[in-house]
Amino acid sequence: MTAPVMTATALERHYEVGGGLFRKPRTLKAVGGLDFALYPGKTLAVVGESGCGKSTLTRALLGLEPVQWGNITLDGAAVYSGGKPDLAVRRKMQVVFQDPFGSFNPRHRVDRLITEPFHLLPDPPKGRARSDAIADALTAVGLSPDDATKYIHEFSGGQRQRIAIARALIIRPDLILFDEAVSALDVSVRAQILDLLAALCSAYDLTYLFISHDLSVVRTVTDRVLVMKSGQIVEQGATADVFDRPQHPYTQKLLAAAPRLPDL
Repeated sequence: MTAPVMTATALERHYEVGGGLFRKPRTLKAVGGLDFALYPGKTLAVVGESGCGKSTLTRALLGLEPVQWGNITLDGAAVYSGGKPDLAVRRKMQVVFQDPFGSFNPRHRVDRLITEPFHLLPDPPKGRARSDAIADALTAVGLSPDDATKYIHEFSGGQRQRIAIARALIIRPDLILFDEAVSALDVSVRAQILDLLAALCSAYDLTYLFISHDLSVVRTVTDRVLVMKSGQIVEQGATADVFDRPQHPYTQKLLAAAPRLPDL
């Protein structure tokens, strides 16, 4: 059997909240006992309402926030080593955030913005190799190599998200995390970005984790889904199976609350 790209085993992340001069803080379990695996060329969604632990899980997987218990591995190597993220492992993973404009420095041109992941590489490309990598990444996401000389404010919201995807793609990571990556886009633009993801999956055999609250999007772009509630996975399985035959009452509630377009 093919080895998983990423595994999470018994993950727990707690926070101490409240408390004061005469009160002890209480423990909030943001993530408790999560287990999952993501295999090469597959796509996995994590869904749930706000506050279910999706953001905490994302930060932990990216090595931005350590967990108190459990292990996260990427290609068999621990994301955390000695309590700190292992950069040799971290460079194999990239992320696309919800707000592309907020994740870019507006003073820099696109060529510098999308090559930010190069600092993770022990020997980043230079000269012609760097220019070729920039041109290839922009072309892959449906933009022009000439866009490399422009600034981020010159692009629309959908184009900015394409640039964010180009930045994630440029070092050919083993895994890309999409954190609510299309939720801020107009419906038509969202459809274009989802079509782009499908094309990139075919062209590059992408493996990605898709964090979202939009169930209609999740059904379109992922193979498997994890449903989170109060920091725990309450249901998981093939996306079509979970959506067509939900077993847990919480999953049934989420699906029932999802907006539906009337038949024309």
